[in-house]
Amino acid sequence: MQTKNLPKGIFPIIQTPFDRKGELDFVSLQNLIEDAIAAGCDGLICTGVAGEIGYLTEEERLKLLSFVFKTVDSRVPIIVGASSDDVEISRKLIQWSQDHGGVACLIQVPSIHYKNQDSIVPYFRQMTDGFSSPIVVQDFELNGSGMSLDIITRLVSEIPTISGIKIETLPSGPKYTAVKKALGNDFYVSGGWAVTQLIEALERGVDAMIPECAMVRLYKKIFLLYQNGNEDKAKVLFYKMLPILSFTNQEVGNSIKFFKCLLVEKGIFSTAKMRWTEPEWDNYSHQTARNLIHLYLSLEAELDGSE
Repeated sequence: MQTKNLPKGIFPIIQTPFDRKGELDFVSLQNLIEDAIAAGCDGLICTGVAGEIGYLTEEERLKLLSFVFKTVDSRVPIIVGASSDDVEISRKLIQWSQDHGGVACLIQVPSIHYKNQDSIVPYFRQMTDGFSSPIVVQDFELNGSGMSLDIITRLVSEIPTISGIKIETLPSGPKYTAVKKALGNDFYVSGGWAVTQLIEALERGVDAMIPECAMVRLYKKIFLLYQNGNEDKAKVLFYKMLPILSFTNQEVGNSIKFFKCLLVEKGIFSTAKMRWTEPEWDNYSHQTARNLIHLYLSLEAELDGSE
């Protein structure tokens, strides 16, 4: 179990920007990377689910990774998102990560394997055979309980490179604690979709939270306040964010669309164009999104004024 290089803190997933023609927008991508680093991110994840990887070609994923690694230039660690329905593509991405200095690979449990969980260990054994790269398993079942604790412990005991887990299941909180209790505090536990329970995650000793890149400044401030013993201030700031999280976490596509709109408003992205199936917002949805974008910008402005 290789955990020493897995950084703690706020470790966001890079959204994939597209231009008006739907092609990769590398100018916006550079803007996003620079903003996330300036905001204090503790690392970045490239080609994760929130980056719309299901709608990217293998060539596009490799172009994104090459650009991100070159732009970051070792300023923060990078985890390579290596999830794919095609095992060979995942293996190519793991190899790419090893060759280019990724600190780990994030690999999602394919949904089909939740129906027969005994297939999960063989799947990851096939995926990772011959590699030394640390693997963070993405336990991603938004409407279910995900992997059983028995399967998680088998993964760790039978596959030495399994170094951590990203828990995105219902409920997440008790599972964070159960995994830590079973595997020890050195086992890397992170959360993502359950960012609406960020304070609970910090109370339970979660090592990292993996949101998206648009709101890193607030997430990092909350994390630092909590770690420095200012739990009450951390809670007050977090509670101010909850209307935004309540709206965005209704559905993954809804989240992607909102945060791309926020990044356009911040002048980081040129468009909010998606390849993920775009949710249909009516006039009420658009107005709610505008109000919440203004709420976030006001909270960020207050934060800047307090530092």
